[in-house]
Amino acid sequence: MKKYIILKLVGLALLTMITLVIISFIEVALYSHLINPGQEESVYEAHANASAPYISGIFGFIIFFLVARYWIKKEFQNAFKPVVLFPLIYVLLDIVIITAAGVKWSEFFLIFAIANTAKFLGSFLGYKLTK
Repeated sequence: MKKYIILKLVGLALLTMITLVIISFIEVALYSHLINPGQEESVYEAHANASAPYISGIFGFIIFFLVARYWIKKEFQNAFKPVVLFPLIYVLLDIVIITAAGVKWSEFFLIFAIANTAKFLGSFLGYKLTK
């Protein structure tokens, strides 16, 4: 893990983002087929916009926790460094993508902060509780 750590963490952060998007798609598909079928597409788009930050926070916490736990169990040298850098790189990539998408930060900042705090917390707890 020592060699090319930043590039590996960027790749892992992108893989995590893709995973969280897939989980969001699955959640919206389940919602549209099982919970609230037969609605207009705009209803499902609104639901996706409302639920995505929560999916990101909850499942992001779990993913970051499990990754940090894995690093500790595999006894990586200086595991605290990737435990801190992984969520930091994820948040930086998230900021770039959200800014490029033209999202109004005034409407989105609070949920963004909560969801990404959950990721930092998951990474930290995965480190602390496994050690």
